[in-house]
Amino acid sequence: MLFYPCLSKVEFVDKTSSFALPLAPCRTDWLSISLLIAVSALAQIGQFGIVFVVLPLWLTERGLDATQLGLFNSTLWLGMLPGLMFAPRLSRRHGPRRVILAGLCASTAALLLIPLGGWLLWLLAGTLAGFGLGLRWIGLEPWLYRITPAAIRGQLVGGHETMIGLSPIIAPALAGWLGVTTHAPFVLGISFIALAALVLASLRPPAPAQPEPPQAQPNVPLARHSALMTLGVALALTGGVIDAAFNGLFPLFGAGRQLDARQIATLLTLFGMGGLLLQYVIGGLSDHRGLKQATLVVAGGTLLMCALLTRPLGHVALYGVMFVLGGCVTAYLTLALVAATTAPSRTLAQNVGRISMSYTASAACGPLLAGGVMHALGGDALLWQIGGMAALLCLFAIGVRRA
Repeated sequence: MLFYPCLSKVEFVDKTSSFALPLAPCRTDWLSISLLIAVSALAQIGQFGIVFVVLPLWLTERGLDATQLGLFNSTLWLGMLPGLMFAPRLSRRHGPRRVILAGLCASTAALLLIPLGGWLLWLLAGTLAGFGLGLRWIGLEPWLYRITPAAIRGQLVGGHETMIGLSPIIAPALAGWLGVTTHAPFVLGISFIALAALVLASLRPPAPAQPEPPQAQPNVPLARHSALMTLGVALALTGGVIDAAFNGLFPLFGAGRQLDARQIATLLTLFGMGGLLLQYVIGGLSDHRGLKQATLVVAGGTLLMCALLTRPLGHVALYGVMFVLGGCVTAYLTLALVAATTAPSRTLAQNVGRISMSYTASAACGPLLAGGVMHALGGDALLWQIGGMAALLCLFAIGVRRA
């Protein structure tokens, strides 16, 4: 007798007869799925929205120059790298729930340390905060997608990304309302992380992971796989530098334009809204016109918006530019993951891992390099660096397209 708990019936077979006994179909654990998405969304507001988006503005008000602010933002991404690397092994040994909780505790400790100390403690806390985000990210998402029905996994991934995409909108909006220059951002961050931990405590422990059967895939042209993955890695490297540099150093750029903390928080909120709402448009463009065409549109849009930001703009025009720029900057990682998941390959996990590590490593370097150039050449250098990176990506995409 063979028994498969996820089949709708059990078969008893002998040499003379066979019959089937129906069993109850497997049930999807929608409660656990919903709670895991809630944990992810709440934690993302505290770990990313507050730490990566709001804290650079708080530190700008404390007198950090471009080089120092760039170094702090680099520590956030550098800290994330070991979290991404160690989380899978820790999850197998100790379970994903403990790994997620450890990540939440690390970020909470970082938020407690920053108001207490000076420059060196800020760097240590930034590294710790990035490490906590990396642990939570890799501890939670495989657990979530493993219990999701394969038939709707794509829809759930999209819904989950939309929920965590709210963090760079909610965090600066709440911080701007309560006071960016006070201790309110730290209270907000710790509160959202604590809520995530409470929801995590209500979850049932995950069942042991079952190995998936290997799936046969047809032979595919190596050149097509190589071209798509090359473009995907280029998108990830460019997007990591641009995203980290802009989010980390825009408060300093805004201060140089005589914008106060509340105005900068409002602009960052619009930037986050563009990143959330325009991904559907850019994803549809990629589906209908191809990845390379979408890359040209996103990189060209980034270059145009940066050029506009160097000019004097009214409030409405400035809001519109920030909204569109947010959509373009966020789309780099989206398109890179599209490349990883559509490139014909038998190693999809390796494709996605290559994109994630490329994005994170480049994001660690972006603020440091951009901060040094801004310190030497002034605030507008941030925009010209981002625009220059986008222009180079345009040329690269054209070259891949011709090849």
